[in-house]
Amino acid sequence: MTGLAMITRSKIMALSLSICLLLTLLPISGFAQAEVESETAAGAVPNPWKQQNIGSPAMTGTASYDPGADQFTASGAGTDIWGKSDQFNYVYQPWTGDGAIIALVSSQTTSNDFAKAGIMIRETLKADSKHVDLLMTPTNGFTFQYRTETGGASQSVKIASTSPAWVKLERKGSVIKGYVSNNGLNWGDLGNLTLNMSASLYVGLVVTSHDASKLSTATFDKVKVNATGDVFPPTEPTNLQANSVTNTTANISWTASLDDVGVKGYDLYKDNVLTQANVTNTSYTFTGLTPDTTYSITVKAKDAAGNISNASKPLTVKTTNQSDTESPTAPTDLASSSKTSSSVNLTWTASTDNVSVYEYDIYTSGILAGSTPAASFNVTGLTANTTYNFTVKARDLAGNISVASKALSVKTNPASSDPYTPEVVASNLETPWAIAFAPDGRIFFTERNSGRIRVVVNGQLKSTPVITLGSPFYYMPKSEGGLLGLALDPDFATNHYMYIYHSYKTSDNKVANRVVRLIENNNTATLDKVLITNLPGAVYHNGGRLKIGPDKKLYFSDGNYGNKDDTLTFLGGKTFRLNLDGTIPSDNPFGASSPIYSRGHRNPQGFAWQPGTNRLFESEHGEASHDEINFIEPGNNYGWPKYEGDDQNHPGITPPLIYANGTTWAPSGITFVTKGPWAGNLLVANLKGKQIIRMVIGQQNGKPTIDSNNLNYLYVNKYGRIRDIVEAPDGSLYFVTSNNGDKNGDGTPDKLIRLVPNF
Repeated sequence: MTGLAMITRSKIMALSLSICLLLTLLPISGFAQAEVESETAAGAVPNPWKQQNIGSPAMTGTASYDPGADQFTASGAGTDIWGKSDQFNYVYQPWTGDGAIIALVSSQTTSNDFAKAGIMIRETLKADSKHVDLLMTPTNGFTFQYRTETGGASQSVKIASTSPAWVKLERKGSVIKGYVSNNGLNWGDLGNLTLNMSASLYVGLVVTSHDASKLSTATFDKVKVNATGDVFPPTEPTNLQANSVTNTTANISWTASLDDVGVKGYDLYKDNVLTQANVTNTSYTFTGLTPDTTYSITVKAKDAAGNISNASKPLTVKTTNQSDTESPTAPTDLASSSKTSSSVNLTWTASTDNVSVYEYDIYTSGILAGSTPAASFNVTGLTANTTYNFTVKARDLAGNISVASKALSVKTNPASSDPYTPEVVASNLETPWAIAFAPDGRIFFTERNSGRIRVVVNGQLKSTPVITLGSPFYYMPKSEGGLLGLALDPDFATNHYMYIYHSYKTSDNKVANRVVRLIENNNTATLDKVLITNLPGAVYHNGGRLKIGPDKKLYFSDGNYGNKDDTLTFLGGKTFRLNLDGTIPSDNPFGASSPIYSRGHRNPQGFAWQPGTNRLFESEHGEASHDEINFIEPGNNYGWPKYEGDDQNHPGITPPLIYANGTTWAPSGITFVTKGPWAGNLLVANLKGKQIIRMVIGQQNGKPTIDSNNLNYLYVNKYGRIRDIVEAPDGSLYFVTSNNGDKNGDGTPDKLIRLVPNF
């Protein structure tokens, strides 16, 4: 498979971006007559688009357009677009002034590893013309290229990974910038330059095969050429649900839409008739309905520019007949589809109801284990080699409850000699970074490059993100910034506060990091409060781990990239401690005006508190096999940028508990195990090491120790780069991989994996 094949259709459809065909620009004057005559009209592409093979490649390329799918397909041959070679197929239109071209490169055939497909701004249609392009190759990543002089050689600013596949070129005066994106919403800079070209030029799609004897074919979705303004409509609202229904009312809720600028409101339709416009919340109560009547409800989102989304999938709602007193039928055919030593997966045949079934309640030996709208549920936290009796009841919107299903008796598996059994919870993820557990069993995690928080409910990954960060969120391909740390408030069950650490662009166009508090409702989060800003940011070493300690304070880290300043006035290379409202604790080690907790860190990547002692442990990336595990004490200096690894026996410097001597771990997330045979051990996720290291913690002279001769290496090279690991309340361990879109990843799809206890 090519690198582009990793961008699956499901991801594209999940965005549900319905974007109209390109704006028709006015005819451009001033082009040389010879150039106009050389253009070959292509009836297969719509006006104002044309097609031409540039540089006389040996094989003639073709192009077509599918209006139903809003998709261009173009094939092209040629030696390359590089150096002084320009041989490719160009699907273009005349263009003048400022603006941008945006496209999703959704597929690309592999004629050669350096075949190219992407977008281009070009001064003329001659083969030696000035140009700027943003191109993708099957296996060698993106390239932002340009030729600054007519007849000169093309050059490249930067190459990024093969994911994402949205590309954008933006022209403002003589400045042209290239951007890439995972989702068409958040854009990361790939390159920019100042290049004087004619006001009137050409813009379009390019394909070259890097093999003169073969054609390469690419598809381009959602292509947009615009002069200015907001070009994308919001995504369609999803997950419509009826929360309560009476004989004359129906309360409806939905998951918020996404937009590259921002959703302004929602229009609600009843039986395809607009009923309420500009609803700003994600719920609405229809009133004045007729009893015992079925309605079809749809919702559309719109942004401030007036762009309107596709309609949601229709929700069918039937009002009650005056008062609903009829209970659903009992669930039937209760069965166990799978089991482990600590969990049982149940399925059943759905109940029926005179109005509708709202939810099912699952009971384990008479005790409520959980609820779900689906006809399946995974009961966890069970004891090995033990028999349990399960029953299920159905509920409707009026609160009527069915009789229980027939009981099902299931015996869990015996405890295994292996403490855990791996199972994949979610796959096809985009560079997941941090995991957090809600008290109700939901699993939240961040995706670094996409700026999304995702959620797993009852073992199923929701397709709609909890939030996709908008401006000023920022990430750059092949960097270490983006959406990083995540933590949930200790009182999340009542206040629904979430804390995140992310990179952003300042008003003067610099990269920085900040901590933000969100508030979550029904798997949708919105910005609540910015707690701290202007933490130093860079291409690398943005730190970003964020946890809440036993003292209910917020701890987080920032790295130090290329800066020799280790004073307390410079916030890079530090760990921090704040109150949950963003104020500074009065007992911080450097006073009530400083958020700094410890200093001298290169790139802190993990936090964990040892059970029973509440000692804070930290993982840190070092240079060339000097990765560290540190015991963090308030106010201490851990050496960087002067000292690291074994060279830290200096006055005022705290040496690490252990460092990677002669190898590179690239340690990331860490967690202490509290249950089972590994209880008390520290687990360390490794990126470069592609493993999890189990470390046994000792003690000497009142201080913790780690024996370098007693390290256990788990799952070596089985899952690739491992970014975070966390112990769940039920004793399971969860970790995420970091292979797709990471600067050192191999592009394989990322996963959330559960280690199911066998004890």
